[in-house]
Amino acid sequence: MRGSLLAAIAAVMLTVPANGGAAATEQVRLDPPSLARKNPTLAMLQTKLDAEARSGSARVGLAAIDMTTGDMVSVNGDQHFPMASTVKVAIAAAFLHGVQRGKLSLDATYRLPTDQRKMASGIGNMRAPQRALSGAQALDEMLTRSDNTSADILLAAIGGTDALGRWLTTAGISGQRVDRSIAELLRDHETKKRIRVGHGKKRHWITVSVPRAAPVGDRRDSSTPEAMAALLAKLRNGELLDKERTLYLFEVMARCRTGSGRIRGLLPAGTPVAHKTGTMNGITDDVGIVGLPNGHELAVAIFETGAGGARAHDRKIAQLSRILYDHFGSSRPIEAAAGDTEERSAVR
Repeated sequence: MRGSLLAAIAAVMLTVPANGGAAATEQVRLDPPSLARKNPTLAMLQTKLDAEARSGSARVGLAAIDMTTGDMVSVNGDQHFPMASTVKVAIAAAFLHGVQRGKLSLDATYRLPTDQRKMASGIGNMRAPQRALSGAQALDEMLTRSDNTSADILLAAIGGTDALGRWLTTAGISGQRVDRSIAELLRDHETKKRIRVGHGKKRHWITVSVPRAAPVGDRRDSSTPEAMAALLAKLRNGELLDKERTLYLFEVMARCRTGSGRIRGLLPAGTPVAHKTGTMNGITDDVGIVGLPNGHELAVAIFETGAGGARAHDRKIAQLSRILYDHFGSSRPIEAAAGDTEERSAVR
């Protein structure tokens, strides 16, 4: 396994910033209004993001940190949004921290506890919950394909939601909470419904699972955009994992197969993006690290809930990401870059 790990590290798309090459996370200024007052260009960016976020029917939360300068902008950045599968970033990081400490292993085989296997077997989005996976295989499937069974296998391996909450606290992340396993989360967002299918004599009734929206004000398994961006920045800066595990995490995230129309959607082809999506009923998220043409890296967290539909949600995340890319990746003033955003919108 060590040989494959080193090979993965050698192929990593994004390099860990050298010491002193990026602003330390504790220097990140989580006060966009005061930043905007000190920096008129950033103020214009903030105005543009606010207008874009309000232009649709969904509720949008966003936070982005330039990891070289420490500059940050946010929209509803201190409000809570459902994480859905973006929680898998924290699960992966906590598992790799256990590997680093010698408590867990990428080579060892893990599986769901018996009680969790029984519950997961009745949920449509849980694939083969009885199977056993190596730590490396589970982490890869969880981050690249958003496999839910793999996520719960790793969550159980680190000690469950309480252990993950303690790890986040130790990491200095406030504003992010994990209350349920993925199976429990899916179970609570599903309800059974009887429908008729087929035609003529073959018409019959079946029971299907349909999504159910979370209760209004439910903060379980939620994060503020600022908390998620801070977690990404701390991980990318190597503050929470050693260099080997940091490179490994972001190499896997760079191979994410889901959400190609979200953060990546309107960015130039070949832009380095290591990200994790989240999708549930009325919930569309994407969070990650974006490589910029000026050599900076941007920690981005975008959450979206409510009406509009999946395609409109994806488009909104893509538009916001392009606005951020054009500002933080260029030395030109934001007003000069804004005019050609639509011209380049077809870039994939």
